[in-house]
Amino acid sequence: MEKKSIRIASGQGFWGDQLDAPKQQVENGPIDYLMLDYLAEVTMSIMQKQRSRNPALGYARDFVPLMGDILPSVVDRGIRVIANAGGVNPPGCRDAVLEEARRAGLTGVARIGMIIGDDILERLPELLERGVELRNMETDEPLAAILDRVQSANAYIGARPIVEALRQDAHVVITGRSTDTALTYAAMIHEFGWSWDDYDRIAAGIVAGHINECGAQASGGNCLIDWRNIPNLSEIGYPIIEAYPDGSFVVTKHEGTGGCINPATVKEQLLYEMGDPKSYITPDGVADFTTIRLESDAEHRVRVAGVRGAPATDMLKVSIAYSAGYKATGTLVYAWPDAVEKAQAADRILRERMDRLGLEFD
Repeated sequence: MEKKSIRIASGQGFWGDQLDAPKQQVENGPIDYLMLDYLAEVTMSIMQKQRSRNPALGYARDFVPLMGDILPSVVDRGIRVIANAGGVNPPGCRDAVLEEARRAGLTGVARIGMIIGDDILERLPELLERGVELRNMETDEPLAAILDRVQSANAYIGARPIVEALRQDAHVVITGRSTDTALTYAAMIHEFGWSWDDYDRIAAGIVAGHINECGAQASGGNCLIDWRNIPNLSEIGYPIIEAYPDGSFVVTKHEGTGGCINPATVKEQLLYEMGDPKSYITPDGVADFTTIRLESDAEHRVRVAGVRGAPATDMLKVSIAYSAGYKATGTLVYAWPDAVEKAQAADRILRERMDRLGLEFD
């Protein structure tokens, strides 16, 4: 029977995000799904380098002890975990999680799904021979020009294999380079039985995934409107998508957590990494972000509706990393007005987090 609503919690927005955020999402209130997004473009090349040094590596290693910590609760409460923690080595990640399940006494109980097929590194010569040039989207340079220096090559896959894993009753679904948004809208398609040509609903799911994908950015972590009055950012609550069968959804968070969810915080995240807002392309459909309607539903609740969509294109994007020397920079930039005050506030928030974790910092 179709559910009236589901709650999809964001627990990680990047590899290195707050380690305790997923556990807080599981423990602080009811959720149906926990979405964990570990991958960025640079992350894939880092993981590939790790795997080249040790074939057993190449995935988000902190995901494994996390699963050891929360897997008993996940199984007991019927929560499903969807994570792209597999990086460039989903089988290695799966095996490590299965070992955690064994240690927890859940062998034969916890079902771990794994999705492969995004890694096309070994297929590049074959594709070039078939006339697939794989030109750079920005420079139009053909892949052949840098083929001998390529370190990793991964196609962005969509929600279809995730939905299939959920249909096979996986408690945990581990992917490689899926799109960030698919980690959220796959759950909506599965639970509500949407057809793959229901483009408006799928577009709504894409928008939900875009809001969820960066963790606490949507709950006040990346909002400069009235930023001084966003409370308790050191214990910020991560967003939760409360989704409905018609494609509408509410962005919220657990009660009693820090941060804030209002139209301004959600709008900030909607603008994140935005190209053409009328054509946000994924493997499963194209969302028109100019059709989004936001309204405050209650405190820390923003309702999203009206999203329109279109069919997917006939191509997938491929992320390719290649060796081109070394460059390392690290900055935290705070803009006018009140740039110094913002930087001081960030310093205070980080120190409070480290104090809570028992870490020292000079």
